[in-house]
Amino acid sequence: MALHHPGISIVATASAQLLDPKSAPRRIPGVYADPGAWLVAEAVDAAIRSSDTDVLACATNVGVIGISEYATRHTLRLVAAGVPRDRVSLMRFAAASPGSLVGVTCTAFGFQGPTLMLSMSCAAAELATAAVAADWLGGNPPMASHVITATYEVTEHGLHIARCSLITRQAPTGRSRRT
Repeated sequence: MALHHPGISIVATASAQLLDPKSAPRRIPGVYADPGAWLVAEAVDAAIRSSDTDVLACATNVGVIGISEYATRHTLRLVAAGVPRDRVSLMRFAAASPGSLVGVTCTAFGFQGPTLMLSMSCAAAELATAAVAADWLGGNPPMASHVITATYEVTEHGLHIARCSLITRQAPTGRSRRT
């Protein structure tokens, strides 16, 4: 996702992909989450590690925007399959929320800034994502010091792909203001 908006700058990007997202490493012991959420957390970790910015030092001010039209479909299907047998897992029921893609990332890394989950295609969400990130970063006072965007898609061949961008306020250009 290429985000273009005045006032924001992408400082790191990363991705993670698997044919079977159930093989993505679990970052929080004892917690059930949709496999897509764990894959998103892997992409976020890779972006953080590739950045010169110490995002974890300011985790309380990091916002997260998730974008996926696929979201937690895997877990939703497991919940639906249990209904005829009157066997709905409460852990799976909670993990079936599309917002868990964002929630797992926040929990795994300690992010406490604003969050948003857009249940739509990445292409359709591009303008809204850039505008929200710019608003969170550029407010007075800013709502976030950094914004992480995380997308989760599944290709027609079944490849699960999570992509992450780490966004910060664009540095001033250094031009003087004329009054």
